[in-house]
Amino acid sequence: MEPKKSLTLNGMTGLNFLFIINAVAMIAVSGYLTSHFYDTLYPSQLVAASTLCNVSNFFNCDAATYSKLSNIAGVPIAFFGIIIGAIFLLTALMPSEALERTSSAISKYNFTGCVLLFFFSIGALGSLCPFCTLYYVLSGVAFFLLMKKGINTWKPDMKWSGIFGVILLVGSFFVGQHTADKENKKSKVGEAIVTQYNKLATIGDPDIDSPFRIHSATEKFADAPIRITIFSDFECPFCKIVSDQMPEIIRLYGKHINIQYMFYPLDSKCNANMKSRGHVNACDAAAIAACDENKFHAVHDAIFEHQQTLANDLKFIAGKHGVANCLGNEEAINKVITSINQADKYNLKSTPTIILNGKKIEGTIPNYQFFAIFEELLKGK
Repeated sequence: MEPKKSLTLNGMTGLNFLFIINAVAMIAVSGYLTSHFYDTLYPSQLVAASTLCNVSNFFNCDAATYSKLSNIAGVPIAFFGIIIGAIFLLTALMPSEALERTSSAISKYNFTGCVLLFFFSIGALGSLCPFCTLYYVLSGVAFFLLMKKGINTWKPDMKWSGIFGVILLVGSFFVGQHTADKENKKSKVGEAIVTQYNKLATIGDPDIDSPFRIHSATEKFADAPIRITIFSDFECPFCKIVSDQMPEIIRLYGKHINIQYMFYPLDSKCNANMKSRGHVNACDAAAIAACDENKFHAVHDAIFEHQQTLANDLKFIAGKHGVANCLGNEEAINKVITSINQADKYNLKSTPTIILNGKKIEGTIPNYQFFAIFEELLKGK
């Protein structure tokens, strides 16, 4: 007798095993995206989330995470991916015609949603989330297997649909409550941060604009509604954290923000305010970064990337970027000293020190706290 066309009812075939692996992968990817959603929007550390998903300005998860479609009533849409993957896995491990019919219908609706989200990401967000795209591919595999090798239908079994619907509603309720609790705590912290920021003395922007721009929304530094000046030392670990925070800030507020870099090496070799050689490579690192304004971005990123091995790698970085002649170069050092002198009006004692619209923030704060301040600043734009 010819076996009935089914992906799951004919035993543990190779295709059914592939369906199981695919379902497990869907759960894993959705789990990561759900975790990324909370780590990004409600961080517990200075750097919002892992960089595993943020490959470049185009290939990153943050744009999708911050979009309005990242969640439904506080429930991250990746949570639905976990449920869908679990349904597929249950169908493969406990095969029945009713379950496969339900999974077949769900795979069609799910894949249709994936296609729409893909084009939304490209068209509206101008970016593509790598892990979301992986989920789209996995959804396409499930859709194809069930359509070509399984029971092909758009109509799910009503009994199983009801059971899964209840599970989804109950799960969504608790996940939504979890999000609401985090949002409430975040809102209170944000309000407190804005209050503290507003109480800070307004000292003003530096007297001289830095030629070393990290991002420019306007040609003239003073014209942007949000203005950040970073006094930084290349051997300072927290300065690297600030550097790592900037791409996310630029992605979300790039149209409104100017960010400039000021050198402040904690090294008496070039900084007269220092009494000792605290960071013995900081002045040399600053000199090669200041050497050529057109190469600043590349040298800046390379130095921070090699921060832990700077003593050994500094000459390599300088040679790679064609600025080796600036090690010990008087002109380059003078550019660094010009930056250092801009710190005098702020009574600067440590790095990083951030001047945000003329107010001094010593150290750094999580990005979501910056965002709360930014939104307040933009209200008075």
